[in-house]
Amino acid sequence: MANKPTYEELEQKIKKLEKKVETFSKIDEVLAESEMKCQLFLTNLPSIVYRGFKDWSVEFTDNKVKELIGYSREEFNSRKLKWSDLILKEDIESARQSFVRALKTHDSYAREYRVKTKAGEILWIQDRGQITYDKKGDVKYIIGTFFDISDQRKAEEALKKRSEQLIQARKLASLGVLTSGVAHELNNPLNNISTSIQIVLEELEEDNIEFKRNRLLEAEKQVERARDIVKALLEFSRDKSLSFKRVQFINLVKKAISLIKGELPPEFRIHMNISEDIEVNLDPERIKQVLINLILNSVQAMTGGGVLTIKAWEGMEDDAKMLYFQVQDTGHGISKQDIDKIFDPFFTTKDVGRGSGLGLSISHSIIEQHEGRIEVESIPGEQTKFTVILPSKEHSRDAAER
Repeated sequence: MANKPTYEELEQKIKKLEKKVETFSKIDEVLAESEMKCQLFLTNLPSIVYRGFKDWSVEFTDNKVKELIGYSREEFNSRKLKWSDLILKEDIESARQSFVRALKTHDSYAREYRVKTKAGEILWIQDRGQITYDKKGDVKYIIGTFFDISDQRKAEEALKKRSEQLIQARKLASLGVLTSGVAHELNNPLNNISTSIQIVLEELEEDNIEFKRNRLLEAEKQVERARDIVKALLEFSRDKSLSFKRVQFINLVKKAISLIKGELPPEFRIHMNISEDIEVNLDPERIKQVLINLILNSVQAMTGGGVLTIKAWEGMEDDAKMLYFQVQDTGHGISKQDIDKIFDPFFTTKDVGRGSGLGLSISHSIIEQHEGRIEVESIPGEQTKFTVILPSKEHSRDAAER
């Protein structure tokens, strides 16, 4: 029979148990304090912290979400309401694509979209998240944060509108400087028209019909030239908003070429390297005008014939998808002293009657309106290459707001 523990032994065991209880109590106090601090930290964050799942359901750490959008934390945590229910239909696809890209790269994501609050207000949200995976590699959940960037977006739009107004004001202000260029450009065709008419009037009583016909045809040609100069000037000064559409880029290029086919000499060859998979949102009429201007510019640079190469591809810049397209010729090139002036209004190195000097300036303005850029490289006597870089927008929301 085992010996019973003595009173001293029992007392020692009781003391040990008391110490353990005391330790556990301290641990509970520390945990409670840590939880309180964590909750206080999350509550005072400028963002809203969430845990999300693949089906767009979310759980929030505090009820700040109700202050922002009117729906309570409980409505989301109970899965009665999904975050996708709030996102505007026109923004849902781009938000989904951001998540898909993050899945492919196993990276974090950052996206911006609009949501509709319970009161019907539209807010801009910046959403940043990191995907967590289980041992099998399947999505477990997403830890992320929401920021309300509505005020920032409004400020950006106001700044953008102001910038566009300043650009237009500069255009109008520059018309005074351009007047001398317009006068010079119009003076030549008007003088030719006047001379042709005077000759026909002087020869009116004579029988040389063919000579008179040629003079009148020359006058008509000069009228067309003057009309083109005025048209280009109006295009340059016009404040024209963009109308974005989703287009297959290769079809846009083919359409531009077909419109000027009659102006392409037989010894002129075109090579295209454009994937049929490239689809982008842009203003097709305005970009078609850029393509026509660049192609005609190249044609006029290759007086003895040559090869024009048109390429297009997609790439990334600062995590943004971009469209790149190039128009490259084998013409006489641009000299170093002229290359910095080619986008200036009325600057041209072409012979009289072969251009208004506004084509490249108009093209530059169109590309800027698309929030893109145009670059030029040239080797005098060998070639010139224009490269246009445009944002490849996921949808045409920006166009609707212009």
